[in-house]
Amino acid sequence: MISLIKNELKKIFSKTAIYVVLLITIAICITSNIMNKRVEKIDTTYSEQETEMYQSGLDIAKSNGDEAYEIECQSYIDSRKIASKYDKDSWQRYIIANKLKDKISDMLRTKDKDPESYAIYKEEYDKIMKSLENDDWKSFVQEELVDINMQLETATEGEYKEDLKNQKQVLEWRLEKNIPYGSNNINAYLQAWISSKAEIRQMEKQNYLSYDSKKMLQEHKETVEVCEYAIKNNINSNITKAGNSQLKWSLSDNANILLLDVFSDYGFFIILTVVIIAGTIVSEEFNKGTIKLLLVRPYKRTKILIAKFLTCMIMLVISIISLAIIQTIVGGIIYGFESYGEKIIMYNFNSNSIEKIATIRYLIMNAIAMLPQYILLMTLAFAISTVLTNTPMAIALPILGIFGSEIINALLYTNFEKAKFLLYFVTPNWDLSMYAFGKLPMFEGLTLGFSISICVIYFAILLGMSILTFKNRDIKNI
Repeated sequence: MISLIKNELKKIFSKTAIYVVLLITIAICITSNIMNKRVEKIDTTYSEQETEMYQSGLDIAKSNGDEAYEIECQSYIDSRKIASKYDKDSWQRYIIANKLKDKISDMLRTKDKDPESYAIYKEEYDKIMKSLENDDWKSFVQEELVDINMQLETATEGEYKEDLKNQKQVLEWRLEKNIPYGSNNINAYLQAWISSKAEIRQMEKQNYLSYDSKKMLQEHKETVEVCEYAIKNNINSNITKAGNSQLKWSLSDNANILLLDVFSDYGFFIILTVVIIAGTIVSEEFNKGTIKLLLVRPYKRTKILIAKFLTCMIMLVISIISLAIIQTIVGGIIYGFESYGEKIIMYNFNSNSIEKIATIRYLIMNAIAMLPQYILLMTLAFAISTVLTNTPMAIALPILGIFGSEIINALLYTNFEKAKFLLYFVTPNWDLSMYAFGKLPMFEGLTLGFSISICVIYFAILLGMSILTFKNRDIKNI
């Protein structure tokens, strides 16, 4: 068996297609990381594109006599000049964009029409400018606290009062944990916490929740717990894997987080590699006529076929490890290797507690969860290669199967009751990561045991069909 596998591996590593896929994977991985890094550097408060738009808008507004739009454009341009003195991630940029810009607009609007109002706005403007220059962000927090406390005194019990309490909590955290305004990770945690708290309150008021709403509610609860942990521990780095999409896109990526997403981002290249191997490993023997030379060797047909399949499995493991190594190196070079030592914060619904997971553990868990998909698509290619001996079909159909899975999932999402029978297809079941940490699965009615059983049944059918066909095939006329 070992000698057969060694021989198959020699054949595989002599193929140019394997190295082409590897080079494409590396190139796309490098490009994706670089682009991600460039997006991270974009100024979210005063972009160059937006500045150019307002500059040209100012000229148009002046020529058309559109005073309101002229004031809007001018206030943006003036505030941007002030903001350019400070770093793009600084708390000053945040205050300029969210507070000072409005004061500039008020001053422009009242300068020649309402001297008294202009004087008030000018005084408020000068006060903000002084706080910016003195690096006094706490004064803004204290002002907001005073305002919220006044509102709380008159507010009646209800949603509005709960929102005020949550806003107050965020402000108190800022003072307690020394968290200035800004666009960094810990500010994303604050924003996501307060947003998810509001969503949870709205959902819990409803008498009935659909299954999708229940999943969303769970997602928001996860976000609240993870963010609260990060805030209370003053963590200003992206080390969370909370499901909230708002939170995910608000956080700056680092090498560690990009590595943990490697199978979802680049898993297609694993599939492509193993499908090419599995789709050619038997059919090429028939197409080239080398199958006779193989079968005259002192090995049973079943043993030969199993050796070929085990070779595919070995290549699958090699592909998974290679992809992880590529992203580790590329991400480390572009983002720095220091984040790899950080543990990932997760919320476990089974124990209702926060868990801190090492990178390697999470990566292994994710790889194992994706194995059913990889193995089944590989086995499908292997079965077609063996049964039909058609190499193009053996490669094309599993690839099309990926897109077909999207169609099946879409049908289940849009019309679950009528399409419920599709749960017995393998595609809604082959991603076992949906069961991690006690989360609700993708579709109602699915369980871990059910999904594993479905995957095993499909695997057994495909592999069994391959063995029976190969064992009984007449090769005299080949």
